[in-house]
Amino acid sequence: MTLYAPSYLDRINAFPENFARFITRIPGVPVSTNREEVIAALAPAHEQILREGGIDPRFLRLSQQVHGNRVAIVGDIGCSYPVEGVDGLFCGGVADCCLGIYVADCAAIWVYDTVSGSRGLIHSGKMGTQLNIVGELFARMYKVLGVQARNCIAIISPCVRPPHYEVDIPSAVCEQLMEAGVQASNIVDCGLDTAADLNTFYSYRMEKGCTGRMLALFGRTTPAV
Repeated sequence: MTLYAPSYLDRINAFPENFARFITRIPGVPVSTNREEVIAALAPAHEQILREGGIDPRFLRLSQQVHGNRVAIVGDIGCSYPVEGVDGLFCGGVADCCLGIYVADCAAIWVYDTVSGSRGLIHSGKMGTQLNIVGELFARMYKVLGVQARNCIAIISPCVRPPHYEVDIPSAVCEQLMEAGVQASNIVDCGLDTAADLNTFYSYRMEKGCTGRMLALFGRTTPAV
């Protein structure tokens, strides 16, 4: 599990109930230009990592990811998954579900409310960043769950960065997080470029679409008290 819980997730994983992971390239799994085919091929390895972390794969909640800025609240039961038409998910602090976002150059962003335990996980690529999905997430988490951005920790995953990409997604995301009210000291940008390390990461841009998907995960490992 250490391989998939890198140090940049320490701020969130320091809370014992949290399960924050970033599953990188899985050796030996063939890739293609077909996203659904690749995700299906990666699913057994991803599910095994969930089980090793004490998470039942049945509780994994996914979004359709359409490169927009809509987000949805999810829980332990309810709508079908992936949730259609959204690029981000959030849940309350007592929900046992595990949020999941696939990326292959775009940024995954973990958001944790240290007061209520509420969790958010979003997919922010070029379009999602331009549409400020970060701001939409905080607006929805406040409206539905009363989450205050000043109480939150936010972490930005490995993603494509200059000079390999003309848009500086992490820089824009950091600005949006602060505009939403997250304190600068509570923002962690891992600083890693997916396009610069194909031994570790998948990169849609560098591999010209014939690639896999990393999986960002954000769940909880202990029952609510």
